[in-house]
Amino acid sequence: MKKNFLVFISLICGSLSPIHGQDISIRTNLVGLSTLNLNIEPSITLGKEKRWSLHLPVQYNPFILDSNKKMQNLTVMPGIRYWFLETYVKNYVGIYGVAANYHGGNIFGNKYRYYGDAYGLGVSYGFAKPLSKRWNIELEGGVGALWADYEKYTCKKCGKKVGDYNGWYILPTKLSASIVYLF
Repeated sequence: MKKNFLVFISLICGSLSPIHGQDISIRTNLVGLSTLNLNIEPSITLGKEKRWSLHLPVQYNPFILDSNKKMQNLTVMPGIRYWFLETYVKNYVGIYGVAANYHGGNIFGNKYRYYGDAYGLGVSYGFAKPLSKRWNIELEGGVGALWADYEKYTCKKCGKKVGDYNGWYILPTKLSASIVYLF
């Protein structure tokens, strides 16, 4: 009796709300992975028109390479996108927030090491190409205004502190070539 009642309630609830395909996706940025940034980005379609989507990219890099080279970070960039055709198809523009904690240095001949936090906003443009019903390739680039509060050190390993710094910076904050799975 209970089983039949639960099936009945499930059917009623299912018929009251339409089910849409491909309203949720999960992606990983291959450019980020190439720099050892472990990353994932879940997203969901907003509204009936399927022109808006909400995204929550998260990246983490705990690694220290040879010669104490590092780009360690934990970064979150929640954002919203407007799709010109429909979600997950062709061109879009986006706005997003940035929150990051970073520790890096000894990269590209830089003689300093940096440790700090950054917060800001950015805008992006991107393009999604469907490969099949469930898979897309997506390219995105963005620029942002960031408030950075950081400590600067001279020594790559031992850590003599040069000073505390902060300020606004206009920087490229997104560069991605992602593989996307659509649910």
